[in-house]
Order: sequence, then C-alpha cells, then structure tokens
Amino acid sequence: MPSGDPCRIRGVEAKEAKPHSDPRVRTGRWLAVGIGLFLASQFISSVLRIATGADGRDSKFGETAFQEHLGYLIGLNLWVGIGYLLLGLAGWWLLRPLAALPPLSGLPRRWRPAGLVVLGVVASQVVHWYFELRMAWLRPYFLGGDGAVFRLMGIEVDPSGAGHLARWFWLRILPLAAVAAAGLWWWLRLGRRGRVVLATAVVLAAVVPFLGWRPGGSGSPAPADDGRPNVIIIGSDSLRGDRLGYAGYRPGRSDGAAADGVSPRIDAWARDAMVFETCRVPLASTLESGITLMSAMPPRQHGIRHMFPARDAVEAMEARIDPLPEVFSEAGYDTLAIGDWCAGYYEVSRLGFDEVDVSTFDNFRVYLGQIVMMGHHIVPLYFDNGLGYRLFPAIRSSANFVTPDVVTGRVEQRLARQARSGRPFFWHVFYSCNHLPYRSGEPYCRMFGDPDYRGPNAAGVDFDINEFISGTDLEAKWKALPQAEVRQIRALYDGCTRQFDDCFGRLLEALEHQGLADNTIVVLTADHGDDLYEPEVTLGHGLSFNGSDRSYHVPLAIRVPGGGGGRFEESVRLHDIAPTLAGLAGLQPRESWSGVDLSPWLGDPAAARDLPFYGETQFPFIQFRIEGVERPPLAPMDEMVMIDPSYGHQFVLRPEYIDRVIAAKQRCLRTRDWKLVLTPRADGGWHRQLFHTAADPDCRADLASAEPEVAAAMEAALRGWMDDGRERMIEEIFPRGEPANGAATNP
Repeated sequence: MPSGDPCRIRGVEAKEAKPHSDPRVRTGRWLAVGIGLFLASQFISSVLRIATGADGRDSKFGETAFQEHLGYLIGLNLWVGIGYLLLGLAGWWLLRPLAALPPLSGLPRRWRPAGLVVLGVVASQVVHWYFELRMAWLRPYFLGGDGAVFRLMGIEVDPSGAGHLARWFWLRILPLAAVAAAGLWWWLRLGRRGRVVLATAVVLAAVVPFLGWRPGGSGSPAPADDGRPNVIIIGSDSLRGDRLGYAGYRPGRSDGAAADGVSPRIDAWARDAMVFETCRVPLASTLESGITLMSAMPPRQHGIRHMFPARDAVEAMEARIDPLPEVFSEAGYDTLAIGDWCAGYYEVSRLGFDEVDVSTFDNFRVYLGQIVMMGHHIVPLYFDNGLGYRLFPAIRSSANFVTPDVVTGRVEQRLARQARSGRPFFWHVFYSCNHLPYRSGEPYCRMFGDPDYRGPNAAGVDFDINEFISGTDLEAKWKALPQAEVRQIRALYDGCTRQFDDCFGRLLEALEHQGLADNTIVVLTADHGDDLYEPEVTLGHGLSFNGSDRSYHVPLAIRVPGGGGGRFEESVRLHDIAPTLAGLAGLQPRESWSGVDLSPWLGDPAAARDLPFYGETQFPFIQFRIEGVERPPLAPMDEMVMIDPSYGHQFVLRPEYIDRVIAAKQRCLRTRDWKLVLTPRADGGWHRQLFHTAADPDCRADLASAEPEVAAAMEAALRGWMDDGRERMIEEIFPRGEPANGAATNP
C-alpha cells in the first residue's frame, strides 16, 4: 500500500492520538490524586484516634461502645466519609487553577504528574491549616491555644482599630478572594455550556441553605389580640444569682469591653423588673430543676431525684404533675421549649409543651455520634453550617456547634412568625452559656481574664469528663488548684455570662422589633448555679451543702409590662415561679402545685415573706468530705449507670443503686437566718450541722451543740419533709418567731 494511503495515515493518527488525551484531564486527575491522598491520611488518622481512645473515653462507657456498638461506630465513620468526598470535590475546584500556573505548567512531562500530586497534598495542607487558624479564633475551645498565632497575624482580642481590620482580612476577605479568583478562572476556562452549569451550581449553592426559610417580617406591630400577655422564660444553665451586675457583682477586670461588667443589658432591663434577690433551687441539677420549674413541685414531690431516671420513673412523674405549659396551652397559648444541648432534658419529658426544639445529649448513641464527629476534625472545621447540620445531624446536639448565637437566631425567626400569627405564646428559651467547662468564643473568653495568662484553662476549664465519671479523686485535685488558675476559671465564667447577656439583649430587641414587648412578661432565671472556689467549696453544683450554697442560688427577675419593678430580699424557691406566672396571666393554679404565687407582692410589697428552703444534693459524682464523717460508700458513676436500649439508649441508674443514691444524699433546711444540714453516715446515722447564716454566710462555725433548741426544731421540720414531702413554713418551725444567734427560744 502506498505510504500516502489515507486509510493508513488515518489509522496511524488514530493510534497515536489515543495516548495523547486532553492534558487538562490528566492535570485534574493527578491533582485529585494529591488531594485524595491528603484526605485519606486525615480519615485514617481520625479513625485510629477514635479507635485507640486518643479523644478520651477511658471509662466503662468507652468499653461498652466498642463491645456492643461497634457496627454503629463503623457506620458513623463511613457516613463521615461522605464529608471527605465533598471536601475533595470542593478542594479540587478551588485548587485546580493553581495547576495552570507557570511553575507547574513548565515542568517536564515526566515530572508533571509527581508535581501535581505534591501540589494537591501541600495545597490541601495549607488550606487545612488556614481553617484550623480560623477555627482557633472563632471557636478557640475546639483547638485550644492562647492566641499567640493571632497576635503574630495582627489580630487582637479587642475588635477595634488595626486588629479589627486584620481580623476581617484573614477571616473574611482572604477566603472570599480565593473563592472569587477560582470562580473567575473557571469562568474564563469554560465554554458557554460550562458557564451555564457553573452559574446554575452557584445559584443552587446560594439557595439550598435557605430552603424552608421563612421571612423574618418587617417589624410591624403584631395583630391585635385579646390582651392576654405573652410569657417568655429565658435562662442559662449554671447562671448564678449573685454574679450579675444588678446583684452587685463586679468582675476583677474593668478595662476595655470589661468595663461594662458581666451583664449590662440584663442590668438595664432589670431596673423595671421584680427582682428576687434570693431564689434557690431545691436540687441543683438540670433535669430535676427543669421539672421543678414547670411542675411547681420540688423533686421530693414530683419524684425525679437524680439525673438518670428510668422510663417508668419518668412516666410516673408525668402522671403526677400538672405542668405549667399545659395550663397555658389549654388557655389557647402556643407553647414552645427551645434551646441547645442543655435543654435536651425536654427530650426525656416534654413537660406539657406543644413543641420542643432542642438538642439531644443524654443519650448514649448521641454521645457516640459526637465522639465520631469530633474525632474527625474535618467536621468542626468545614461542616459547622447548614449543610453540615443536615448531613451530620449528631452535631446539632453538641454545644460546640449549636452555639448560643445559633439558638438566638432561631428564636428571633420564631418571634417574627409568632408576631404575624397574633396568638399569645408561652416559651422557655434555655441556653448552655454558663455550663462547665465555660467555653465561649472571642471576645468573651478573654474579656475578663489576665491578658498574659498562658495556662491550661485559656479557652475553657481543663476538665476531663472521664475523671469525673470514673471515680477519680477530683476533690483533692480541684482543691490543689493555684490561685492564678482559680482567677482564670472565674474570668471564663464571667465571659460566659457576658455572652448570655448579649443573647438576652438580642431577644429583648427582637420582642421590641416585632411589636411584642409591650405585651410580654419576660422572666430571667436558671436551673442552678455553680461553685467557683468560694470558701469551703471548689467547682461543680449540687454536690454538697458546704459553704454558702451558691450553686443553689439562681437569678429570678420578672418584668411585667406596665407593672413597675421592685426588689425583694425575702428568699423564694424555683417552684414558686409557675404559680406566679399563672397568677400574672390570670390563670388558675393547679391543686398539685406546692409553690407560692408571688404576684400579689407586686401590688403589695408588704405581703412579702421569707419562704423556707428544703434541699437535697444531686447525683453523687463526688461525695465531698465532711470533717469527722465517714460517708456511705458508692461506686463511680460509670458503674452505677447503664445504657437502656429499650429507652432510646438513655443513661439510666441501675435499679440496685436507686435506694442507695437517695439514702446517700445530704439534706438541708434554710430559714431566713439559719441553715441545718443532715449528712448520712456509713453506719446508718446522721451527722447534724447548724449554721447562723446571718453572721456566718460561708457556714464555717457549726452551732449544733451551742444552739440545740434551734437545731431540734429545724431537724424536726427537715425530717418531716424527708418523710412526707411537706414543706413546713418558717412560722410553723418557729411559732414564736425565728430566733437570733445566741437567743434561741423554745418552739
């Protein structure tokens, strides 16, 4: 055949053209290999970290996870693999333009694949480092650190001046510029059809996060109603009643943003509110207090006396109570409980609410899901957004993701919809702001602390949950903490309070904006406080009655539109709130309620009187020492508690420990000036302590022997309450009047 035969030439050309495919395809392929290698290394290291316990699960629950839930854990890890795939696609789109730069395009053909693979690995690592730095600023508690890197980058804690500009450059402008540059490259590179596809993808990316979104409203006044007031209770877990500005508290630092104190917005609002200076909870633990708040019954009466109740105990409680939300619902109100993981107890019992929008936490499979999500660092780095919440629902239960800001935004949107409906509402908004380990973002976490602090508690309390649940002697460890660390922990707590204050202020503004403020009763309270290294105590809440009982002291302020304010020194209790709100709304109280309606005090301050406090300690994570007392022995939490698969994998106290836990509780009775504590002993008896709190607020001098008549009268009332649950009033305990110190009278 002639050499110029066209068939032969075409055949040769066809064979030669096959290995020389589009170089753009080969470039993208090798770059994808590099990105894939980086992400594969991240996935493997994360799985190994989870499997070897590097993220800290050295407890019996960790053993249970791998013995009984291995398949579930494997499935979760494989599901997270979808996130890695999405990151790979996004990374390829972002980094592909770099492969067209002269240093790589000029490489010899035989070195080009290796160069592209190296580019994919190195560029992916650089992007990953950037997002870690970004996370360390926005959520420092994820990665720790003391902010040194940000000072090198020119980002200052005080969001003003040059530091503010640097923050915007590194955290906002730089990523937007990178995305814009990549988008421009693709736009110029693609043909007409490719540009249509790209434009469609951009539009979908912008629209998908807003699917299901409803407009927030124009802020016009709500439709006319029948005059029934709305009620919104706003609280933060572990918020103490004595560490707010209106209570007289002033933080140690008062410069810059700290100059306004810990609660400037709450303080301004409280000027026109009924402020109850001393409100105590009968049991300082979230679930038990949440039930007390809505049932107007203390735990001794509603029956939930520890935080790990079984299904039958919850059902018995629900049959026993008449919850306040149900009373409002029957009156035509919309009722809603909304919050983050600290409000997750509403998943245990809805307590009469029509709607519950909270994060679940006290569930073992949710706990495992969070271990996996936090073990794969890509999740907090790249999926703390609407897409991530849909793809990985488990992160909605984490305080690290569903932040107070997220909760506030949800409430603002709901208020807009509620304003348009014109229906009255009763809501409970509950935040995790002040809960241990006191983690908050900038600027709060450094607002009140020493700017030169570089210790382990920089972004949150150095708190090992496994030590807490496994019986380690945390009491000795906490007592040995240096004063510098104590000051830092208190500063972290104050920063959390300031964060809650901003959330509280935003909700007040939303009520005003939607025209609801003039017809809404706003209540500030909490489930319990926290000890913060005051005399005789260390950390935690509800674990003892040592010291001045600050972990039982919660704020209570009620602002009634047009009702005026006032301050009441008289002591009240958490279970007095429900009958008070019913009274303010003109609703009838229920016979089961044992709380006192405080609403008459608004019109007649002379009617105010001190109400007795009957209390008990919570689940004994730690039994703090009492000098000269051997406490009843108890196993660590991870031995006493089991996971009940038939109850949604809830943590449940083993039946054999229920009576022992209740019997090991300290009991306390406080009147206006006296405090009696009964501590069970290992031999079955009780150790009695009596304190005159008016002269000895930190309860250091035991007067049980010096004031036997006072002690006997109070012990009779306390033991009566332990037997039948009835709270004897102070005038019943001391018919002739409460005695002064050293002047006890025979009751």
